[in-house]
Amino acid sequence: MAGHDPALLTVQHLKAQFVPPESRLEAVGELGYAYLIFAARPWPQGAEPGDAGPLAAFTSDEDATASAAHVVLPGRSLRS
Repeated sequence: MAGHDPALLTVQHLKAQFVPPESRLEAVGELGYAYLIFAARPWPQGAEPGDAGPLAAFTSDEDATASAAHVVLPGRSLRS
């Protein structure tokens, strides 16, 4: 997976695109998969892109992770 390429997630009626940190791309490349967590409840506050503090607090909350959907997706490159 090349750095600075967007990661794409397409699900029926939903399409998300973002540029993940290089460390995340490397991890997906090594593992061959990405582990996604879809929260069932909204963040109590927003955060700016790249602001890891609020995201870490939200994702480490037991209630947030217990009520979330957990999905393992294969990591693939669009440039195969």
